[in-house]
Amino acid sequence: MFRQREWSFTGTSGKQYRFGIHPKSEKLPSAPGVYILAYTHPRGHLAGWQANPLHVGHADDLTLALEDEVPLDHDRTPLWNSTFVLLESAPSARRACVRDLEGAAPALA
Repeated sequence: MFRQREWSFTGTSGKQYRFGIHPKSEKLPSAPGVYILAYTHPRGHLAGWQANPLHVGHADDLTLALEDEVPLDHDRTPLWNSTFVLLESAPSARRACVRDLEGAAPALA
């Protein structure tokens, strides 16, 4: 998609979370973490890229998180082209991160 390997999202608390970027087609790591399904696209010539979060969630095993069903509305599924991943082993930290990010983007809640 593009050469950038990481992306920062800011929660309502002001805390920045640094996520790795994966194309939709790439298998996610077999590890616990937080994931964001997003529509990532160029903003214009030399203006850089924009990531529009469609869903934020967490899982004990990211590989299995999207295996059975993608947690998106039917009209949003075609937009999803990238997955952002933050590895985090502590379940309480994953839940806190998801709440913080959902608060920053109410459309995700």
